[in-house]
Amino acid sequence: MNLNQTTARLYYQDSYLREFDARIVARQNVADRPAVALDRTAFYPTGGGQPYDTGTLRPRGVTEKGIPVVDVIADDGLVWHVLGAALPGDAVVGALDWSRRLDHMQQHTGQHVLSQAFSQALGAETVAFHLGAASSTIDLNRVDLGPEDLAAAEAVANAVIDDARPVTAAFYDQTALDQVPLRKPPKVTGQIRVVQVAGYDWSACGGTHVANTAQIGLIKVVGTERRGPETRVTFLCGGRARAGYARLTALADGLVARFTTSQDELLVAVDRLLAEGKALRRELGELEAAWVVSTASALWADARPAGDRRLIAVAVDYPVERAKRVAQALRARPGAVIFVGVKGERPQLIFTRGDDVSINAGDLLRTAVAAGGGRGGGRPDWAQGGVPTDAALDVALAAATRALGEA
Repeated sequence: MNLNQTTARLYYQDSYLREFDARIVARQNVADRPAVALDRTAFYPTGGGQPYDTGTLRPRGVTEKGIPVVDVIADDGLVWHVLGAALPGDAVVGALDWSRRLDHMQQHTGQHVLSQAFSQALGAETVAFHLGAASSTIDLNRVDLGPEDLAAAEAVANAVIDDARPVTAAFYDQTALDQVPLRKPPKVTGQIRVVQVAGYDWSACGGTHVANTAQIGLIKVVGTERRGPETRVTFLCGGRARAGYARLTALADGLVARFTTSQDELLVAVDRLLAEGKALRRELGELEAAWVVSTASALWADARPAGDRRLIAVAVDYPVERAKRVAQALRARPGAVIFVGVKGERPQLIFTRGDDVSINAGDLLRTAVAAGGGRGGGRPDWAQGGVPTDAALDVALAAATRALGEA
């Protein structure tokens, strides 16, 4: 490896370069994959919140499909291209996955425009940026941003897109950089690359960008999240924004078809459905409460005397939560001892007793589940457990009844 070698980054001059010639200057393995460093490259390595480019490398003179580039890493002046397989020879041709590159250019330039919009309109500064696979985010140093604030910043950003402003990049030394109205100071020193959205934004940035704001297409804020002293804003640009619009249109069309109404009346239809659902749930709750009272009364009427107590030992086939409510209703009766088995795929046992009864429901349940081959436990006044089969419920209930008679 030539330690003095550096990789010339062709995307600095031309983000639209899709194919290029280069020579391999070094080889190594990265995470058990072959990797090559080139003397020049159009592949962007991960950095500045922007993911790496993908594409292929192939030997020069070879026309068939090249070796996939699965990662790109910058290290001490060299740009390493991690490959899906070994690459023979030294002279190569690189080809970018253009759809991925263009997407990243739209998202990254859109971030510059949106960050400046938040700064100008609201005094909210960007402290972090992440370009994700499905959406991008910026973290702002304010937490008091409402929907109107987001809409105002978004409108400013899209007005800049409509202006079709040129986007250019140039390197500055420190003396010249002092004359540039940077949105935020750079994190590095020396020659600094500044990306300018004409007359609007100047940002120190090494990323890839469109040549004109019109090529961003559209910026749409799709969500916010409070993160400590900051607000994370999620947004879509270009093709992602169009895809998001298409998805929401399909969703709206589906709702229109289901509600047999227009898009403008969807919220009214949803509100009506919510109100109907709330009324139905209230009515169902009232019916459920009446059913619990009726069921508990019927079980109490059939309760067996057990000394100064009355025992309900029964297996039921309604849901566990409903069985719990019935048991709660029964334990309010004087002298009540309740053993309820709930049939089903996972049979359950619920043991409880009235406050005026001194038996230990937890001890009785442990006796029952031991007889039925299950597990469980609980407090003296309430215990739960399970057994493997419905047949085991009968065994467990019988064991508990015998133990109660001996208590």
